[in-house]
This record gives sequence, structure tokens and C-alpha cells, in this order.
Amino acid sequence: MRIDRCRAFLAAFLLSLGLQAGVKTTRLLTEGQVTPLSIESEHPRLSWMLESDEQGVMQSGYHILVASSLEKLAAGEGDLWDSGRVDSDQSLYVPYGGKELKSNQRCFWKVKVYTANGETEWSEPASWGMGLLGESHWSGRWIGWDAPFAWDKEVTHSRLSARYLRTEFKAKGGIKRATVHISGLGLYELFINGKQVGDQVMAPAPTDYRRTVLYNSFDVTSMLTTDNAIGVVLGNGRFYTMRQNYKPYKIVQFGYPKMRLNLIIEYNDGTRQVVSSNEKDWKLTGDGPIRSNNEYDGEEYDARKELGAWTTVGYDDSKWLTAQRVSLPYGSLHGAQSPNMKVMGEVKAVSIKQYGNRYIVDFGQNMAGWVRMKVRTGAAGDTIRMRYSELLTADGKELNVAGFRDAQSTDTYICNGKEQGREWSARFSTHGFRYIEVTGYKNPQLSDFTAELIYDEMENTGTFECSNPLFNQIFHNAWWGIASNYKGMPLDCPQRNERQPWLGDRTMTAWSECFLFGNRQLYAKWMKDICDSQREDGSLPDMSPAYYNYYTDDITWPVALPVICDMLYEQYGDVQPIKDSYKTLVKWMAYMKKEYKNDKNLITKFKFGDWCMPPESLELIHAQDPARQTDKGLIVTAYYYKTLNLMAKFARLLGHESEAKSYESEATGVLKAFNDTYLTIKKGTSPAPGHWLYPDSIFYGNNTVTANVLPLAFGMIPAEYQHEVEKNIIAKINATKEHVSWGLIGGSWIMRELTRMGRGDVAYVINNQKTYPSFGYMIEQGATTIWELWNGDKASPKMNSANHVMQLGDLLAWYYKDLAGIAPGKPGYKEILMRPDFSIEELDYVNASYMTPYGKVTSNWKKTLMLLDWDIAVPCNTTALVYLPTLDEQALNQPNVTFVRREGDNTVWRLAPGTYHLTVNIDPSRGKDKQGIVEEQFLYINAPFPQAHSVSIAETPKGDLVATYFGGTKERNPDVCIWVSRKPKGATEWEAPVQVADGIISATERKACWNPVLLQIPGKKGELLLFYKVGKSVADWKAYILRSKDGGRTWSKPEAMPDGFLGPSKNKPEYVDGRIICPSSTEGNGWKIHFEISDDNGHTWRKVGPVEAELSVPTQFRKKGAANTDDMEAGEAIKGEGAKPIYCIQPAILRHKDGRLQVVCRTRNAKVATSWSSDNGDTWSKVTLLDIENNNSGLDAVTLKDGRHVLVYNNFETIPGTPKGARTPLSVAISDDGIHWKHIITLEDSPVSQYSYPAVIQGKDGKVHVAYTWRRQRIKYVELSL
Repeated sequence: MRIDRCRAFLAAFLLSLGLQAGVKTTRLLTEGQVTPLSIESEHPRLSWMLESDEQGVMQSGYHILVASSLEKLAAGEGDLWDSGRVDSDQSLYVPYGGKELKSNQRCFWKVKVYTANGETEWSEPASWGMGLLGESHWSGRWIGWDAPFAWDKEVTHSRLSARYLRTEFKAKGGIKRATVHISGLGLYELFINGKQVGDQVMAPAPTDYRRTVLYNSFDVTSMLTTDNAIGVVLGNGRFYTMRQNYKPYKIVQFGYPKMRLNLIIEYNDGTRQVVSSNEKDWKLTGDGPIRSNNEYDGEEYDARKELGAWTTVGYDDSKWLTAQRVSLPYGSLHGAQSPNMKVMGEVKAVSIKQYGNRYIVDFGQNMAGWVRMKVRTGAAGDTIRMRYSELLTADGKELNVAGFRDAQSTDTYICNGKEQGREWSARFSTHGFRYIEVTGYKNPQLSDFTAELIYDEMENTGTFECSNPLFNQIFHNAWWGIASNYKGMPLDCPQRNERQPWLGDRTMTAWSECFLFGNRQLYAKWMKDICDSQREDGSLPDMSPAYYNYYTDDITWPVALPVICDMLYEQYGDVQPIKDSYKTLVKWMAYMKKEYKNDKNLITKFKFGDWCMPPESLELIHAQDPARQTDKGLIVTAYYYKTLNLMAKFARLLGHESEAKSYESEATGVLKAFNDTYLTIKKGTSPAPGHWLYPDSIFYGNNTVTANVLPLAFGMIPAEYQHEVEKNIIAKINATKEHVSWGLIGGSWIMRELTRMGRGDVAYVINNQKTYPSFGYMIEQGATTIWELWNGDKASPKMNSANHVMQLGDLLAWYYKDLAGIAPGKPGYKEILMRPDFSIEELDYVNASYMTPYGKVTSNWKKTLMLLDWDIAVPCNTTALVYLPTLDEQALNQPNVTFVRREGDNTVWRLAPGTYHLTVNIDPSRGKDKQGIVEEQFLYINAPFPQAHSVSIAETPKGDLVATYFGGTKERNPDVCIWVSRKPKGATEWEAPVQVADGIISATERKACWNPVLLQIPGKKGELLLFYKVGKSVADWKAYILRSKDGGRTWSKPEAMPDGFLGPSKNKPEYVDGRIICPSSTEGNGWKIHFEISDDNGHTWRKVGPVEAELSVPTQFRKKGAANTDDMEAGEAIKGEGAKPIYCIQPAILRHKDGRLQVVCRTRNAKVATSWSSDNGDTWSKVTLLDIENNNSGLDAVTLKDGRHVLVYNNFETIPGTPKGARTPLSVAISDDGIHWKHIITLEDSPVSQYSYPAVIQGKDGKVHVAYTWRRQRIKYVELSL
């Protein structure tokens, strides 16, 4: 309490000074970078964050000082720029507005912020350095050696040794600052006075060197003395390409390695000195230890050729060559605006196994980088080879490198005999691998090998973890795949002889990636690469930099440029890439329109289609079945429409209103042509109107998922047809049992569109699959990254990478936006949209965070079906719109939380910056036909069995609820047992399942258990009976009874029922005047109901029936040519066509006020069957059909105390020509007379089947209790108020 008073006093004191306590201005960035030294913009953009433990902190103004020295900045002198107070909430990308900036200039800045409660203190200082602003600001030459050396081999598998360059120079005393600017092509390492400059690797980032050449800048003030030496090693990289003299029409060649360097030394006396690369002062040799470096084939290092202290002063380079002035790279020099690659992590080896003279080392994780090897000993000339692979052969004894094509992917170290435990790794060659094969190393140890993960230096911006372990593993695999393929540009793969920046792989995947990695600068750089690659006629390439001459003009690949520009704007609030790319985009769209838009307003050029759609045969790479292939013309025309709308958006953002209207006008014409050509409209064709799985024939193209999801995602569907198109998507997904049935194009949009149409449950099930094709299948086969192909374990190795990210599509964006509920409501997350899909009932919790440009937003929620707990953190200077699953406008009563509106079945609230804990009761009666639902629960979340089915429920005399069901691997499996769950009166949750019976016959024989049913004998001491069956099939059933005298806590040993008696087949018996009437049935030779009666509480039994039935034609015979085969759910094949006695089983008993008993039954005749008894069950009328639908699945019914009858059933009528109907929806109907029924509640309506085999009772307090099978995964309980 004393501490709180002190804090309050301090806050009041600071406020009296105009300062706000607890608010800091942090994370100062210049063009998104920390202390960059190669800024080239005339008006660099400055950004900062606010941090505070307080709620409601919003910026209302800022004051920036930019000075030419730290001393001036500290003195409050902004000699370059003093913005004064600016009343604005802008804290991102504020353009510098001061004096003109010069090459190599250093700028130091700080900012303070004004809020409603005062101003912050000045931030800690930050700085940036200007690069060299144009060719006239560079001195010196490009130097190198424009020829191979005698030992080099310019063959297809090129072998070119590294070039080593050095010079020495003197510097005078009083150095104020020293900055080196270097471009080493293809790759370089820089040393001054024996020390490496920077910790970057594989620098600079690759570009199209004909257009742009990047340089890096470093502050080296502390590294200089009076006498100095500079050393540079040049690797080949992408400049001297990996394949020489091979397909010159396709593969671009740039030349031999070269370097340009300017070291600018500024002295305290105002003078400066420039040390530059030239052909006079620099020496060169190629006869060093790196004998070859090739990104595909690996690196060879001969330690016998080591050059000694060649980067230090006084080294004897008299035998070295004088460096040549070499040919220009043609591209313009520009400072790198994205960080270089670094060693971003280490992975220790997990196993090493010897096979002859070979050792296989496993790192347990597929990745990209290289292996750092400790060489403990070796004789001069001993050759150690590390050969890399992602996979092993089936026997685990050999590397499986078939998918590498001709990439040799081998690093070689030749010993000099002086190793003594030195560590070595490649410097200019990375690999994709999980395994290495080591040869030439005597007795290697596990600790001798460390894998180093290499990717572009960037922040890990997102975390995600949820209640589904598979989802978490997919996230893990995705993270490693994305990291592996960041190599100064986004690659397709890191291992084979390709490793190219294909545009189509990242079009929407980039949106997913940005939640995990702070990739703004990498992708902004890539947007410039794409613009650089534009042909003069306007065409954009399929990959960029355009290392392959691929310009197919299939819009689905170069559309990456506008789509990712849009991502950079929406995710990061950065409009600059749009500005920089706009002219390129205008030229490209004009080209596409001129060359490929026909007089019908359709695009006619295409190539790729829905790339990598899962094929019909596991050995194929691409699907050959036309039914699986989406019309390529449909795809490209849809994307053209999408791009026109993006262009209108961009034009409007940039103030080009007339251009925006022009693009919108063109889009209108394309839209009409698209729908006229590709939209099929056949109303009234559904055999089950309104059902999700039976849409009308209203679809696009040949009705693939991709053909329908593109116009849905792009807003192209006429409103009156949208729902039917959505239903066609769902029906197609259902036909594949919720597995992937799309390629790269459809996968870019499908998950979010499913959620947007209200079918997040379908999206969840798709991602939860473990069989082919699915991400779970990859993981089940041992994948630790994401495969290129869904059938990557079986398909041809010709195109089959084990580390590709293109298939991710919008998956991770769905994780964050729709599961975690973190999405931009306004560009850059100035407003955060927090709308998790709480309707996904399997998902119990999500913990996620994302570092937005304003700060970290967190969303940690946990829910049951009835209660939501949600911890939220909203960064300063933003707000959040939060969607809650309640219609209660008074649900929240907290400071800085404001009710905004109702939207659908949710309420929307605005949260100011701060941290919040929200607790909300979820209203189960929200939504259509949900009124009357009071409570929903799962009996369990986790259980020792994967499947469960056929529940029965009873209430004990004490008011406890008891449920029983069978559970095991799957129905009919011998491990299926009988389980019981209890919910004591007053408890809020069900107790964990307890096994009470199994099907063990003997030590050598075991059978499945089936259809348990409960009956509570009335009275305070009445027993609770549990009937169940054991058998291989229904025909083999043997019935047993368990008894409990303590409300289901403990049970007797099984009592066998007499031979020929089955007990209740599914539904509860009725206890009438001391008589137990078990509704039962048999299958085989027709379906027939009968009754088993006991007048002594189940000790002796007699049978009534089978009950005679009227004739009716089974549904499978109501359409000619329909299949008639045995089906586990639908029943056995029926012999002979035509009318037969009604096929009915599993009766449920109703009790009428006049004493009559009625049963309602499941049938194979599309309607519910019924029969009546006026003598307490001794005789029954002929079975007839009611006018209420049945899908050939179990139902249950109960008579309420007020005489009304309740039926729980699947309200779906089996379609003629089929043996069974969908087991969804599951509904409740009510009747006064047992004949005329009215649907009142929909319990489940998901197209993800099944919801079946319900049980229903009324408790002593009048509450109606329902339990049922939920997708055969869980048992669900619902309480109703009727």
C-alpha cells in the first residue's frame, strides 16, 4: 500500500512538471532500421513506439530533434531539424523535414511525445548515416580478376576459387569517425587489421546486377590505428552463377567476382581521407584456401593453402598479383535497406551412426545453412567431406538426394595437419539439410558438428500456441521452412539446383509470413527487385531477380508485386512500396490489357493454373484428371479483376482519383464478362434445399474449390448467388472428407474465406487431418518443415522439395487473424481487429502475440462452450475493436472499454491501449434456431480413446447426471469399451470418463462393445442399470447388464442376458408400473423392432414381437441404378427391389396421457416410423411412417411432464437412390400428439459430420437433458428449456 502511495505521489509530481509518468518513447527506427548507415532517401522516415503500463495512452503530438552530433543533440540543439511541437498521432514514417543531407553524413535524433496526460521525457538518442548518394560520390574502381585461374574449371558444375584482395594504408591521429562502404560481388567478407567487419554472412543480398548492385556500410572507427590493413574475400554467389556454359538462353551470367570499396575517414580537424579500391594499391590472389564455392555444389577448403595473417599490416604480398580494374556490373550502386543474412541460430546434432567408413549425422530438424565442424585431428592432405541431405533412404543408411537433382551439396575440408580442434564451416555456400554424411573423418563425435541456421537478420514478431498439438507442430514446421528460405530474397527451396525467387510462391504466403517474422524490409527490397526485372514492353517475370529468363505473362505469378505491396501497407502501414512500384504496375497492367485481354474482356494468357493440386495418383507431381484442374482462363481473369481493384486502391492512396475510377470502370467490364462466361446458374436443382451439402447447381467453372473460392475472395459473386457458391465449396470439401483439394492458387484464400462464410469449423477440420493430403500427413511422415508437394513422400523427385513454403497459402494468416484474433483494422494496426472464431468448438485456447509497428498485441483466450476468459494487450497509440460472443450490451464494465455496436451474433467493444482481462458468459442461444438452449458442454476434452459414439443419459435420485457411451479406436474395433461420465448435482463440469466394461471374452479373444443404454429404476434406492452389447457385428451381439447402487460410481460384474435377448438396441427403456420395457430391434433379413419386457427389475425377460410393418420402398431403390451394398452405418445390402416391410430399428418410447405407448423409429425409408400400444407394451400396432424426415440414423424421444413430446433427430430426409442421409443437422422437434411435429431448435448445423445418436431425458426439475455423438470425437451435452 505504501509503494502504491509513493507511485501516486511520483505520478502527480511529474504531471505537475508536464511529464507523464510511466510512458517511454522507445524503439526509434529510421526507414525501419536500427542505426542504418546507407540511407539514400532525401527525407528519411522516422518511427518510434510508446511503452507504458498505463491504460489509454494515445499520442497527441510529437517533437523531433535531429542534430549533426551527439553533443548538440544532448544540448537540445536540432541543428539539422527541429520539428517543434507537431499536433499529430502519427508515430510511423514521419518524414525528415530539415536541412539537405549529404553523402556519408551522420544524423542523431530523439523524440518526445505529447499525450492527454502530459509529455514524455526525451527518448534515448538514435542515429542514421547517409550512404553515398550517386556515382559521383564514389571514388576508386571496381577491381578483381576478370578471368579464371589455372586451377579453376568453367564447366557446368563451375569451380571458381575465392579471390583474396588486400591493401595497407596509414591514418593520422584524431579520427572522429570512419565509415566503410563496400560492394563485393557476388559475396564478400571484409577484414580490417585482422578482425572481421560485421557479423553478416553471404553479403550483400542478391539482386539483378544489371539493374541494381547493393553495398553495405559499417562504422569502423574503433578498428583503425595508425598503420592499417584491409582484406576482402570475394565469393561467387549469384554473380558468378552456379552453372556456367549451360542454357545461356535461360540462365543469366553476370561475370567474375569484383569489389568496390570506399573507406571514408573523418578527422577531428575537419579533414578527411578516402581509401578506395583501385588497380594500383590493391593486391590479389586466387590461390588461397577456398578452392571452390558454389551455392548448389558446396565449398572446398584446403587448409594447406591458408594465407596466414594476410589481413594484418606487414604481410608479405609480393607474390600476389596486382588487382585488375575490371568490367562494371552495369547496375547502379545503392545502399542496402534490408539487413544482411546472419547465423541466426544453432542446432546441435542429435545422433551419429556409422556405416562402414561413413557417418550419418542427424540434426533432428530440416533447415538451411551450413555445418560448423570441429576438426580434432588429421594428417596433411586428409580430406573430410560433409554431404548434405534433407532425407534418408528407407533403410536409414544412405542419404536420399534424388530431389536435389544435380546439386552436389557437399562441403570439403582438406587438413593441413595442424587442426588441433579448430572449427570450420563454409563461408559462401549454404545448404538445405537435416542430415549430413561425413567421410574422411576418423572417429567423429556427436559434439563435433553444429548446424548453423542462416537467414536474413530480422525480428521474430509472432508467437502462437493453441490447444491442438498438431496445429502447433504445423506452426513449428512453417517457421523453419520460412526461415530456411529467406536468403536476401524469398526462395522457393534451399537445397536443389534451383533456389529461385519464384513470385507465385509468395503472393499470399507473404501475408502469413509477416506474422512470424519482421520481414518488411526484405519484402520492400523484393518489390524493388521485381520492378528492376520489368521488361521494356512492360512484362513482369515469374521470378525476381530474373536469374532465369522466364516471362510467361501468367498474371498469377507477377501479381505478387501488387499483392505484397498491399501487404506491406496493411500490415506495416508503409505506403512507400506502393509509391515506388506504381509506375511499374501501371506499365504492366497496360501491357497485360493490350496483349492479353480479348474483346470479351477476358484474359487469354495462362500457364501455371492451380499449381500443385494434389494429384489423383501419389506418384504424380501434377494432377492429370480434368475434374481436379481449375480452368486456367478463369484463374487469370479473376486475378486480373483483383489486380484492377488493387490498382484503384493504390491510385486513390496516391491521389490519382481519375486513374482509380478508370481501373474501377475496367473492372466492372471484366466482372460482367467473368460471370457471363464462368458462372453456371441452375436454380432449384438441390435434392435437399437449404442444406450445406446439397447446393443448387450455381458455381464457377467446373466447380472445383479453387474455381469458386477465387470469385468469393475477390468479391465477384452476385449477392443472390453467393451462398449457393459457398455451399458448393463446402460440398466439394465434404466430398474429399475435409482434405486439401486445391493447389497453390486456391490455398492462398481458402482458410480465411471459410471462416468469413461462417465455416471456420470446416477450416479447422481441414487443418486437423493427418492423412493425405494434409499438413498433418507430412508431419506423420516425419516432416519438420513444409513439403513442396502434398505427396512429397511418394511423388517423383524431379520436383519434390522437402522444404517449401508455397503450400502454406493463407494458413498462418488464418491462425493469427481468425484463431488468435489479431488483424489490422486500419493499416499498420493503428486499429486492431480482434475477432477470433469462437465457434470452433474443438479449440479450447489460443495464446498468441504479434509485434505490430506500434508495439506488441497479445491475445490469450481460453474457453469452454459457455465461458470465455480473454487476456488482451493493446499497444499504446492504437485501439482495438473486440468481438465478444454475447449479445449482452452490459457484459463488460471496465475503464477504457466502450460498447460500440451489435454485429450479427456478437457485440463489438472498443478497447483503449492497455492490458485487460475479460470474462464473458457465452450465450448458447445466439443464432438462428438456438433459442431454448441453456447450456452446452463436452463430457470430456481429452480421453484415452480417439472415437466415441452412442450415448445414453440418466438422472439419479440425487439429481446427478450419468452418461454412458462406447469409446475406442473406432466402431467395431476390439478395443472399444463402455465408458461412463458423471456430473454430480451442482457441479459445473463432467467428471473424467471411467471404463466400466470391455469385450474381453478370453485371454485370446476380444470383441467390440456396442450401444450402452441407461435406465434408472425409480425410488431412492432404485438401481441404475446399464445395458450393453458385445460382438464383432450387430449379428454377433451378446447382451449384458451392469448394476449400480450408488448412482454410477461403482458397478456390478456383468450379467449376461438370456440368449436371444439384446436389451434396448439404442434408446432408454421405460419403467411403467413396475415393468421395464426395452425398445429393441434386429438387423439382417430386414430391420424389425421388438420389445423385451421384465417385470422383476431385469432378472427375467420375455419378448414381444417382432412387430409387423407396412410396406414401403427403401430409399436406395427409389432411383434406378443406385448402389445397394453393405454399409457400416446404413446397414446391409437389401435383397430384391420394390416395396418391403418398413425397415425400422432403434425405437424410442413415448408415453401418452391416455396411457398409450408410442415408439418412433429410425428407418431406411426416409421417414420416421411409429407404432402404438394400448396394453402397456404387450401388443403393438403395425409399423407405419410419420410425415417427419429421417436420414437412416438414430434418434431419441421423451414425453415431458406436461404431456408434450420431444424428438431429437437429424432433420434430413434420405435422398432417393441413396442408402443414408447426412448426419447433420441435429435438431429438436416438439409435438402434442406424437404425430404432428414442429422443428424448434437446431443443436448442430455444421457440414462437418456427424452429429448423431442422441439421447434425451427430462429431469425432475423439468430441465431437458440431451447428449449426442459429436463427430465421433466427443460426446456433447446440452440442457434445454422448453
